[in-house]
Amino acid sequence: MRLPPLRHMILALLAGLLLSGSDGRSDPPAPRATWTFGVGLMTGPSSQPFSLFLVQELDQRIVHAEPLSRSAFVAQVQGAIASKANPSAENLFRKYDVSACVHPYDSTFIVPDCSPFDQLWKLRFWEYPYKVRDGSHAQKGWAEKPMMPSERQMAILGSYGILNYSVDLALGPDAFRLLHDVTDTLWVDRYRK
Repeated sequence: MRLPPLRHMILALLAGLLLSGSDGRSDPPAPRATWTFGVGLMTGPSSQPFSLFLVQELDQRIVHAEPLSRSAFVAQVQGAIASKANPSAENLFRKYDVSACVHPYDSTFIVPDCSPFDQLWKLRFWEYPYKVRDGSHAQKGWAEKPMMPSERQMAILGSYGILNYSVDLALGPDAFRLLHDVTDTLWVDRYRK
């Protein structure tokens, strides 16, 4: 007996599903990598005493990191130039209340640089790590040890995702929270003491 074409196709489809071991349900979509910004306390590629990155994450693991200059980081975070981590061109300094990096009266004004970056080295060092050219004394940092934070200070930095100051990054919202906090005098006093 010859089967009608439609019935034949349905049987072939069912046989294919049985042979493939599939239960007919579609597989969940593969996880997608996302981009974010990262801040680290390791020396940066341009000899800054901190590092800034554009970071790709997959399943909460860093799979790619591109170093950024300070000016490129600031411009991308503010949405002034295109960024994989800020495709909507939102001013993330404003979103995360990093007030030292936003103009207080003009929400459209792009701030070319901002002071929290000048504080980051202080988290790791008790004295500015590079030789000062003009003969003046080196600035004092906030670290309790000469070249690294103390265990107590590392516990504070751990809340930002920095468990090891020489390799870890504060990522996404934690990076902006850190940039906000280094300009907060109460937070700085707690970190120093």
